[in-house]
Amino acid sequence: MIRASDITNEIRDFLVGQTISIMGVAEARQLPEVPEEFSPQFIMPDARSVICYGVPIPRGILYAEHYDLSLYWRYCTMLYKSLDMVSNSLSLFLEERGHIASPLYGCYPMKIVKREYWGLVPLVYWAQAAGLGRLTKCGLLAHPEYGTRMIIGGVFTAAALPPTETIERDFCPEDCFACIDQCPAHAIDRSGKVDHERCMRHANASPPLAFMVRDKTFREQFSIETLVNTIAVDEHATYSCIECLKVCPLNR
Repeated sequence: MIRASDITNEIRDFLVGQTISIMGVAEARQLPEVPEEFSPQFIMPDARSVICYGVPIPRGILYAEHYDLSLYWRYCTMLYKSLDMVSNSLSLFLEERGHIASPLYGCYPMKIVKREYWGLVPLVYWAQAAGLGRLTKCGLLAHPEYGTRMIIGGVFTAAALPPTETIERDFCPEDCFACIDQCPAHAIDRSGKVDHERCMRHANASPPLAFMVRDKTFREQFSIETLVNTIAVDEHATYSCIECLKVCPLNR
């Protein structure tokens, strides 16, 4: 029988082959911050492990003299797609070795519950548990080297893999509230709770989605959740705000 540590090494080699060097593993347990219906076991009752990985956003994009939003939008659009493809391939890679697995996509699809936006499995919480970084006041994950300028992907599987050691030290300075003070949408309160709907309304620009949300026929026929997941996905939406990334001292 293949040892769990050997499978982990195979996964790491697989990801390095995809130019991904940031990786961690968390136990697929219920986390206190996450409602039960957004846990891995809600989708796969036999889930034992969550594999998380990330790719940094170039610092030059955030602090470009001009066109920073255009560069950020294009980079993230391509990166989310490529990470989702890696998640698909890694799931099949694990199943070829006898371990059922499912991709965890970094952005869409989303579930909207009481005006809160959730990923089917909100990956950022398990990325923290997997030792990729620590959550900050603005709700983003901070990596020890790359700060909050990182995009993550993942897979959950029935394979029982040894968990990665978590990072206990907070990177977010206790007396720093730059992301809160500079947020033009006022979407982050002093306790660190993020109003994702307010953030997305301000920062995510999708002309087709805006048109359909305003149109009574579309609103009556489709839920906002359906519209968001079909219209705002991939290249049909753009980013119009990255202030929390730009002002974060961890990214400089």
